[in-house]
Amino acid sequence: MKNFFGIIGGMGTKATETFITAINDLTPAHSDQEYLNYLVINDAQVPDRTASILGTSAANPLPYLLDDIEKLNACGADFAVVTCNTAHYFLPQLNQAANFPILNMPELAVAQCFKPTIKHPRIGLLATKGTIDAHIYQHYIEALGGEVVVLEPAWQKMTMQLIYEDIKDNDYVDQPKYHTLINRLLLDARCDYVILGCTELSVAQAREPYPSEFVIDAQAILAQTAVTMALNTRNSTQPLHN
Repeated sequence: MKNFFGIIGGMGTKATETFITAINDLTPAHSDQEYLNYLVINDAQVPDRTASILGTSAANPLPYLLDDIEKLNACGADFAVVTCNTAHYFLPQLNQAANFPILNMPELAVAQCFKPTIKHPRIGLLATKGTIDAHIYQHYIEALGGEVVVLEPAWQKMTMQLIYEDIKDNDYVDQPKYHTLINRLLLDARCDYVILGCTELSVAQAREPYPSEFVIDAQAILAQTAVTMALNTRNSTQPLHN
């Protein structure tokens, strides 16, 4: 297979399914052959990234992720995506091991919050405690002059319940809970934008969408970028016809 990209998923699997659906929906295709080529590694055995970062588990996700990178190296992927925000904590090591570019989901999502009309946006971050404590998003937001707003502990606990107990454990999106969390940042905290910085929250947005252009779905941005990059790669390598 030529002209393909890699998807390192399984963190979790439902979120990976949401990403693949987005890829297919965003592709301008009218036949089987017009869809994009991609190789999905649904590595469901990758240990919990938040538990590793917070030190509540000794299981290290990095060797699993590096093994996935090596598989894509061997197959000759053009580029890759990692469908887990918290796993981007390990992005420097993955970039060193990869023979191809890896799209940076947090960086891509943050870029959507900076418009000429808002010079120093207040950006609410809805994510796992691991992503927040590791400053995965804060680094990019603050470097561009934005202000990061995170939830108070009780609300963050509710976010973790939504991600782990509702979506990961029971494949269920509690719409009132999900929308209340966004309201807490977008309305109560007067944020200019709210970033959905966890792919389980992308599942929530796909099933129970919060209707606002100021809610930035990081995985959706990643999907759009991947489709654009894959189409450009395919078009640049197709033979010219006279």
